[in-house]
Amino acid sequence: MDKEIQQSSNLHIENDKWYCPFLLASSFHNLIQFKGSSLANGILYWQFFPKDKALELIQQLRTKTEPSIPAKDIFDAVDTFWRQVSSSKYS
Repeated sequence: MDKEIQQSSNLHIENDKWYCPFLLASSFHNLIQFKGSSLANGILYWQFFPKDKALELIQQLRTKTEPSIPAKDIFDAVDTFWRQVSSSKYS
């Protein structure tokens, strides 16, 4: 993973199969910014900004509190996540 990305204290780096799609769907609603993805040692990592907001959204997902993200956006984000995982394994 890029050292600059690793050192960014305000960038949340995630590879969880539940959190990544949720954070991506949250970015569709401008709740957070998706900054891209990177591959390190065969593992796909997604980057979100700002870190504190990403952690807050993850906590909200865990506790099933707001924000409410439309199901279609979640499904689209899950599909995107798995397509990227699949393509990273075969590249």
